[in-house]
Amino acid sequence: MIKSKFFLLYIGVILVTSISIFFFHNAPSNIEPNQDDPNISYEFLHGKIKDTLSVDSDTGDKTFAVEMLSGTENGKTLPVLLSEINEFNVYKAGDTVSVYKYTNTKTNDTSYAVADYYRQTGLLKIFIIFCVIMIAVAGKKGFTAIISILLSIVLYYFMIIDPVKNGFSPIFLSFFFTVIITFLTVPLIHGFNKKSLSAIISIVVGFVLSLGITYLFKDLAFLGNTPAEEFRTLKAVYPSINIGDILIASMFLGATGALIDTAISISSAIFEALHDSKKTFAQVYKIGMNVGKDVLASMTNTLLFAYLASTLPFLVLLGIGSKDISGDLMNMDFVALELVRTFIGGLSLVLIIPLVSVLSAYFLLRKKA
Repeated sequence: MIKSKFFLLYIGVILVTSISIFFFHNAPSNIEPNQDDPNISYEFLHGKIKDTLSVDSDTGDKTFAVEMLSGTENGKTLPVLLSEINEFNVYKAGDTVSVYKYTNTKTNDTSYAVADYYRQTGLLKIFIIFCVIMIAVAGKKGFTAIISILLSIVLYYFMIIDPVKNGFSPIFLSFFFTVIITFLTVPLIHGFNKKSLSAIISIVVGFVLSLGITYLFKDLAFLGNTPAEEFRTLKAVYPSINIGDILIASMFLGATGALIDTAISISSAIFEALHDSKKTFAQVYKIGMNVGKDVLASMTNTLLFAYLASTLPFLVLLGIGSKDISGDLMNMDFVALELVRTFIGGLSLVLIIPLVSVLSAYFLLRKKA
């Protein structure tokens, strides 16, 4: 009975998701860039470097002959500039590069500049390797996990990135996205059963708690609205965007993956280990708490390392330029941001562990009855 009801709910969530995406995508945009010249339009293309045409001896700027592989220029070989100030990578003939196209819509003058390597082909190869190994090791669950990853990436764009530019609240979108993705991916991987249901309920409640913690910790740590360079850049380019909401949404989203992992780990452990045993509610709850505590210790460290890894280049820069930065380390805005993200995730995990233990114990014993 629960499986059929669960499946109907799943279909309902798919319909809600589809309608929401259509609504978000077709809403008018009310965010305008801070653009000095409104007659300039920008577009990303890609192409393959055929040869180096020239090198400016004064500025160091290079001009490549690039065979274009996309856009209206597809198939044409065009001169593409690489400014010396942007030469962070060493490009050579045969490299596929991303090309920035500038067009003056008033005069129709067009220029092209090398932006970076074109990485989609390499990423596709990595993804194929990942899929082969995942399916070889995990079989059917590995396949459903891959579907879940693809679904999350697609919905992340259509339910957060796309609607944010149309003026929707990033906080609402991030919460709505996490709830939807939880409902869609957990049953897909773990089945339409009470184990998944108990995990989903716990996760959604955990999202609510995590969002509240995010608001509280942001103010306690005096993060402001732009505690990292990417936030300042976004605000400079799009002054009308609510950068404070973007910050809240980004910190909240950082904790959601850990919540899903923890809830599933506890629920799976309880249902798999105890489905044939005769335990009381208190005994089952205690087992869930013990599993949760073990997961908490490792997951908090995982969060910390994942967040601090992004600060490594700038910390090395500061460390080389100063004799000792340890005294000011905690006061640096980007370090404080990553630490607050870790604490949000850690505290959210602490609060969700008893909840998922209670619900899993309830559904397990109810199943037996």
